[in-house]
Amino acid sequence: MSSFKRQSPIEENTNPAFAFFLTLLFTFFVLVRPQELFQPLNGFPIIAILSVLLVIVILLSHRPIQLMPQHYLVLGIYPVTVISGGLNGWLGEGVTEANMYINSGLVPLFVFSVVYTSAFRQKVFMWLSLIAAIIFIHNGYVQQNSVDGFGWSGTNYVEDGRIRYLGIFQDPNDLGVFFMMNIPFSLYFLAKSNAIEKTLGLTTFILLLYGIYMTNSRGTMIALAGMTGLYLLIRFGGTKAIISGLILSPPALFFASTFRAVSSQEASAMGRLWAWWDGLEMLKANPLFGVGSNNFMEHHVRVAHNTYIQIAAELGLTGYILWSTLLLLTLFMGFSVIMYTKTVSHDKITEKLKSEAMLSATLFYSLSGFAMTAFFLTRHRFIVYFMVAGMAIASYQRFLKIINKDSLIDYKKALKGILITAMMILIFIYIILKFTV
Repeated sequence: MSSFKRQSPIEENTNPAFAFFLTLLFTFFVLVRPQELFQPLNGFPIIAILSVLLVIVILLSHRPIQLMPQHYLVLGIYPVTVISGGLNGWLGEGVTEANMYINSGLVPLFVFSVVYTSAFRQKVFMWLSLIAAIIFIHNGYVQQNSVDGFGWSGTNYVEDGRIRYLGIFQDPNDLGVFFMMNIPFSLYFLAKSNAIEKTLGLTTFILLLYGIYMTNSRGTMIALAGMTGLYLLIRFGGTKAIISGLILSPPALFFASTFRAVSSQEASAMGRLWAWWDGLEMLKANPLFGVGSNNFMEHHVRVAHNTYIQIAAELGLTGYILWSTLLLLTLFMGFSVIMYTKTVSHDKITEKLKSEAMLSATLFYSLSGFAMTAFFLTRHRFIVYFMVAGMAIASYQRFLKIINKDSLIDYKKALKGILITAMMILIFIYIILKFTV
C-alpha cells in the first residue's frame, strides 16, 4: 500500500473544465431527474450516456490519473458479485448485479474523485445538491397539502403522509438519507462569514429538518441524532470516545426506539431485528461469498433494513470487507484531516488550509450520516454516497497538497484497524440480537 503514500493532488489546470461541466449535468439528472418528469425524455438513458462520456473525457484529457485504494476496493466488488452469483446458481444475475456497481459505484466514485480538484467545484456541487433538496421538499409539501396526495412531480405520498420523489428517491427513506447528507452542506455555508451564505445556509438547514420530518423516516432521524452526537464527541471528546460513539450509538439509539407505545412500530422494529438475525444466519451458511447479490429476499420475507447485514449476507465476508473498508477508509481520511488541523497552531493556519479543512470535515460528517443510516436501511448502491465519497477523496488529496505531505495515514495500520472495526460491527449486532430476539 506504500504506493498510495507518494501520490499528490493534481493541479486544477490539468483537469478539463468540460469534465466538471459534465459532472454537474450528471448530478442534475441523477438528483432532479427531468428524464422522468418530462415525457419526451422518458426512457432516454441520459445518465448512462453521461457516465460513458465522462470516463472517456477523463481518460483522454486528464493526466496523470491518480488511483486511490477506494477505487480498487469498489472495483473488487465486481468479481466478488459475479462469483457469488455463480456459486448460488445465478451467474447471469450476478453479472447484472455487478454491472450495477459499475454504474452506481465505481464510475461516480472515480469521476468525482478525479474531477473535483478545487474547493470551488465542491462548493458548486453542494449548492446544486441543496437546490435539489429544496425542490424535493417543495414537491413533498404539495403532496401533503393536496387533496389526492400527489405532488407536481406526479408522485404521491405513502403511509399517511410520508413524502417521496422520483427514481432513486421513490422511497421516503432514500429521500430522508439524502436530506440528512445535505445537512452538513447547509451548516458549512451557515458557518461562513458572508451574510448571504449564512442566511441561505440557515434557511436550507431549517428546510432540510422539515423535509426529514415529512419523510417520517425513523432510521434517518436516529442517524441524525447520531451524527450530532459524533460532532459533539469530535469537538469535545477523545479518540476512544469518538470511535465508540460512531460504532455503538446508532444501534443503541435504534434499540431504545423500539420501546415506543405504538404497537405497529414495535412490530416493525422486531421484524427488522429478525431480518438481521436471518442475515447473520445466511452469512454463517455462506461465509465467503454469501447467498448472492439481490438474493436476500429469497431467504427472508423482507430486506435486511441494515446495509452491513445485507451485504454480508449476500456477498459474504469477502464482499462485506471490500464495501465496509471503502466506507471506513474514506471516513478515516476525513477524520485524519480534522485531527491534523487540531494540531496546527492558530498562527500557522492559513485561510486556504482552514477552508479546505472545513470542506473535508463537511464531507466527513455527510458520509458519517450515511454510515449511520446504513444501520437501519439497505443502501449499499446509493449513488449519492459514492459521489460524496469521491469528493471526500479529492478533498483529502487537496489538503495533502496544501500541507505538503504525502499522506496523513499509515495505510497498513489503518487497514488493520478498519478490518477490526468492520468485524466489530457484525459482532456487536450479533450480541445485541442474542439478548433481543
